Amino acid sequence: MVNVEILCAAYRRRFGGGPPAAVVRAPGRVNLIGEHVDYNDGLVLPIAIERATHIAVGPSDRETFRLYSANVDQQVEFAVDDRSHPEKGRWDAYGRGVAAELAQAGIRLAPANLYIESDVPVGAGLSSSAALEVATALALLFAAGTTMEAREVARICRLAEHHYAGVPCGIMDQFVCAMASPNAALLLDCRDQQIENIPWPAGDAVVVVIDSQCRHKLSDGTYAARVRECRRAVEQVRAVNPSVQSLRDVSPEQLIAQRERMEGTTFRRAHHVIGEIQRTRDAAAALRAGDFKRFGRAMNASHDSLRDDYEVSSPQLDDLVEVVRGVPGVFGARMTGAGFGGCIVAVAERSAVGSVEAAVRRDYDPRHGVTAPVLTTRPCEGARLTRLTHP
Repeated sequence: MVNVEILCAAYRRRFGGGPPAAVVRAPGRVNLIGEHVDYNDGLVLPIAIERATHIAVGPSDRETFRLYSANVDQQVEFAVDDRSHPEKGRWDAYGRGVAAELAQAGIRLAPANLYIESDVPVGAGLSSSAALEVATALALLFAAGTTMEAREVARICRLAEHHYAGVPCGIMDQFVCAMASPNAALLLDCRDQQIENIPWPAGDAVVVVIDSQCRHKLSDGTYAARVRECRRAVEQVRAVNPSVQSLRDVSPEQLIAQRERMEGTTFRRAHHVIGEIQRTRDAAAALRAGDFKRFGRAMNASHDSLRDDYEVSSPQLDDLVEVVRGVPGVFGARMTGAGFGGCIVAVAERSAVGSVEAAVRRDYDPRHGVTAPVLTTRPCEGARLTRLTHP
């Protein structure tokens, strides 16, 4: 966990002068169900987690932004009006992109120093990028002496990821990071951006996130390939059903009717998305009813579809899911995030968490030569900025 007092002291050492004026905390997220449907106008059900990106921010006496990342021990400096694109994949692409998109939206930016530290693991499928983007946006808005509605912050950050990081993501990650409520899962309709905060049922059910230690990189083209495959499926169905705008509009019957005309891979991609949207509806209904057995069945079916139809899992993720599903007291488990590595998520009785970790140590770690971190969490609140007062 990031210690705010230590963060502020490190800010002073790095930039000199006075202490920071504010600290921003923006959480990572874990998606309980609804994977690879956000860019298909679907439904998603994420929560914000305890892991977060923190930024200490203060004014600068230069006409620049200075961004320092403690995680990679690197600092970048660029002019307030700099709109250049760094090489994709660099950590500062996110901060530069957010600054550029805020300016494009009409925000008059002011010079600032940002000291960044995060305990959200990179490449684990827990939205480290969205946490960095949203935290940066709130820090820069504070430095500029203005505010912005959370929905607009999420939209700006999504544009930054598209235009500067090169990842054509949906709206989910930035939305939950900016807007999550404590002790609730956020059901987001990615078509109209309507949300429902579903209270986490009382009792001992907890969310368990396990990092496979197999890393992914979304900017390498695999994510974009899935986006293209879904668009191809829409085009083929639209040729017969002109009202179809996205896979959200396609019924299982319409898809089956086009099966002979579709290439097999395209059909499987669409089959996952259409089924996943319905599984998310089912899971949301189960959560409202406090029925975690039903919720777990939907999670299990989601992973199987992501593995077989969408082909975004990995041997490590599949192995980890199988190990965790075999523990008594686990309701369900699945890969989470874009896939190709990263984390799995499970919902389990609190009393089963020790057994889950023991099973991972015994049956997963030795096979893959790693120690897979196990994080237990409940739904947390979204991004917040705290103004600092100093004696």
